[in-house]
Amino acid sequence: MTGVMVVATVAYCIGGCLIGGAGIFVLLNLGDHRALRTLRRVVPSPVPARTSGRVAVEGRTEYGPSGRQVGPVTGEGCVWFHVRLIREPARWQSTGESDPVYDVLLEFSSPGGFALADHSGRLPVDPAILGHPYPMEPGVAVKTTIEHGPKAPRTLPPVVPREVVDDLRKNERLTLTESRVPRGVQVFALGRLARGELRQSRAGLTVFTTKTRDEVIAARKDGISLGNRMIVSFALLGLALAGGGVGYLATLA
Repeated sequence: MTGVMVVATVAYCIGGCLIGGAGIFVLLNLGDHRALRTLRRVVPSPVPARTSGRVAVEGRTEYGPSGRQVGPVTGEGCVWFHVRLIREPARWQSTGESDPVYDVLLEFSSPGGFALADHSGRLPVDPAILGHPYPMEPGVAVKTTIEHGPKAPRTLPPVVPREVVDDLRKNERLTLTESRVPRGVQVFALGRLARGELRQSRAGLTVFTTKTRDEVIAARKDGISLGNRMIVSFALLGLALAGGGVGYLATLA
């Protein structure tokens, strides 16, 4: 009897968790529905002359005010790059969960931003928009990572100071990452204009991807359909388990 009661209680708890999961998927789907409405409402236009407001743009990546750039790690030409060098684990003992587990030894970007261009002109882009990816949408930046350690030495580019390599301990490693935006990549972007520059939205949807607008809309619709199936599955299974558990426990009262 006791074992059956335990099973019924566990079923009730699992059912409650599944119903809660269905609620989470409902909230996620509401966000996707809002994003889909925004994508359909804001239609891409030529590089705009206005200086503020929400806008959608289809164009190719182009040089910014600083001209052609060269990635310090790959030596490849690009319109913008960002380099970061970390050492892990940290030299000091962590004192809390919120403490970082690595040291940032080097971090810098190319001067200025880059631009999006179409037949009507160029639109400056704030590189911070690159850090706003959506899981279903491929990003524009190309990442190159090199890991170096005493047990797996790698040849590092001159951008890494020699003293940093020489100072590396046996239980540490260096991770060098370069993110670069190649020239001529076709992009669909949705964000806000501020002082004539494309930036990520303060609230609401931001898109900056190599997918077309139609592909982005299709991916969001697929996400909504998957979410609907998960909501129904979680809710039905949760109700069945929770209802069965409650029904059995009620017979023992």
